[in-house]
Amino acid sequence: MSIRSLIVLQAFVALNLASLHVRAGEVPFPQCPQSLPIQQVVKTHPVDGWKIVNNNNTQRLISIGISSEEYPAIQTGLDIPTEEKLAKGDRIDHYETTPFVGGEHDYWAVCKYSDSDVVLVQKLPENVVRCEVKYYRDITPRDSITIKCFDSPRKAK
Repeated sequence: MSIRSLIVLQAFVALNLASLHVRAGEVPFPQCPQSLPIQQVVKTHPVDGWKIVNNNNTQRLISIGISSEEYPAIQTGLDIPTEEKLAKGDRIDHYETTPFVGGEHDYWAVCKYSDSDVVLVQKLPENVVRCEVKYYRDITPRDSITIKCFDSPRKAK
């Protein structure tokens, strides 16, 4: 099995084994892995005299977005959230995932990682009408970005 296959397999397992804390109206959806072991590969031999010294790193999750475009189109942009600032510098990005014209409802969660072009994507369940991505400022790196999706609209404040 290739290194790339192992990385994809690890990401799949991490996504599916992530704990799900569900409240009323919340749709179970796995969390993006907070870090991924990523190995970059040099496709051609380096110029004479050069050698590769750091090829294994664990990259941290830096953002979660929602896209109405399937991969690879998501690379060109994500849907724009409504941002809510919270106490302590935390913030929540709110995404509305209403059906398109014709009733189509294809939205994708998109996980991006630091210093890497690796992107994990997963289709949202059909009954999701909104998602919240929370960025914690004063917490350890683990669980510093979380996603929750819901089958009901956001309550007006």
